Amino acid sequence: MEGFRIYLYDKNGNIIGIFLAPSQKEFEVDKLKYCSEYIEGENFISYTEIKNPILDKKTGELREMTISERVQAGILILSDGSYLDEVNETIVTIAKPNEWSIWDKDSHTWKVDNDLLNAKLKELREKALKDLAEAKSSFLNQPLEIEKDSKKYTFENNERNRNSLSLKISLMWALEQEKIEKVKVLNEQKMVEFIELNRTELKGLAKKIQDIIEIADVAEQMAVAGISRYTIEQMLELNVSDFFQN
Repeated sequence: MEGFRIYLYDKNGNIIGIFLAPSQKEFEVDKLKYCSEYIEGENFISYTEIKNPILDKKTGELREMTISERVQAGILILSDGSYLDEVNETIVTIAKPNEWSIWDKDSHTWKVDNDLLNAKLKELREKALKDLAEAKSSFLNQPLEIEKDSKKYTFENNERNRNSLSLKISLMWALEQEKIEKVKVLNEQKMVEFIELNRTELKGLAKKIQDIIEIADVAEQMAVAGISRYTIEQMLELNVSDFFQN
């Protein structure tokens, strides 16, 4: 079984060695028997390891450094957001509130750095404009429902189909036709079909498309204006999809 440990330090807090004795009581009866290097008044004995030793000026004893002493000695390095409460001998940590604040060691507070703030705002605005383009595209390309002969169909409202429909309507008007025989749609089984639409039905479909385009354009203008003036808090909460509502 391992014996009782005795730690021996010099005046500078450097460890001289670790010695063993059967017990503390037996060691104290004859210190030199178990610790031949011990010199009373020259070095110091401890029954526990002192990781950060310092010579106490008041008591003349070697002891563990306090938190304050470790900070002052550079053994304990405080990270940003932490400071020493010397009264209570504790380290206080304040969480960083955001990415654009820096730690002020003098006031023990986080302070806004305008350069970081403006850089973050620029980043958020650039991302918002990119998201806006995607949200507008998604809104513009929403599928439209068509009912024909008591059956429901879906018009895939993408740019290619809109352009194709616009060209067919123009030709229909120019040729004074009453109907278009081939309008590509999806039936209720999601299978492609080509159906016949007359002037009235085409006008209804074209109006739906135009209404969506107008709503999208207005929403985009509002969003761009907002993005240019919103605070960083508003930008963090912003969801550009909220601008696009039927």
